[in-house]
Amino acid sequence: MIDTSKKLLLLSFFVFFLILTLNNFYKVTLGSYSASNIEKVQSEISLLNSSIEILELENRKLEVEIASFSGEDEAIIGLARSERGLIKKGEQLVEFK
Repeated sequence: MIDTSKKLLLLSFFVFFLILTLNNFYKVTLGSYSASNIEKVQSEISLLNSSIEILELENRKLEVEIASFSGEDEAIIGLARSERGLIKKGEQLVEFK
């Protein structure tokens, strides 16, 4: 016959593994590993991938624009004047409405 301390130890292990099993069951059915949560995460990943593609396309366009300005000081100055309203020292900005 098993003495009391061994019974208590076996019961403790059983309760521990029961709690561990119930915890894992909860995670799979309702928690972070559930099908609904996995679908939600996959949807977020898809949305983020779309955003990445858009940003990469925008970066490529900007890289082409930067390359077109390489060594062309007049083009850069013209763009700064027309789009940003920048002026040189001693000039006055006149706006027509």
